[in-house]
Formats: sequence, structure tokens, C-alpha cells
Amino acid sequence: MDNIEKLKRLYEKGYKCIRYEDDEDGKFKMYFKNFEKEQIEDINSTNTSEINVLKSFVDKN
Repeated sequence: MDNIEKLKRLYEKGYKCIRYEDDEDGKFKMYFKNFEKEQIEDINSTNTSEINVLKSFVDKN
């Protein structure tokens, strides 16, 4: 499953982005939490265009 689909499914399951960060090597990591189930998931990417889509989706939701 690609990261964009994973992101959409996490939101459908009630997860919310609690943090995202870029490191100096171009790695991007997003953290998600489902507050009802107290579960945490993450998404990692190094693809710049994918990262922009992920950030945009989170910012709109």
C-alpha cells in the first residue's frame, strides 16, 4: 500500500496526525494517533512529491 492510501485509511479509521518532521537527510516522518483506541501509527517517505501530497492532505483535514 502506498503512503497516500495508508494516510487516507488511517483518517477513515479515526487517526489524526499529531506530528510530522523532516530530518536533514530528506527523510520525512508523520505520526498518527487514534485517541479512542490509544494506538499510534507512522508513515515514512523520502519522495518529495509524495511528502507534499501527504502534508497537504493533513493540513486540509
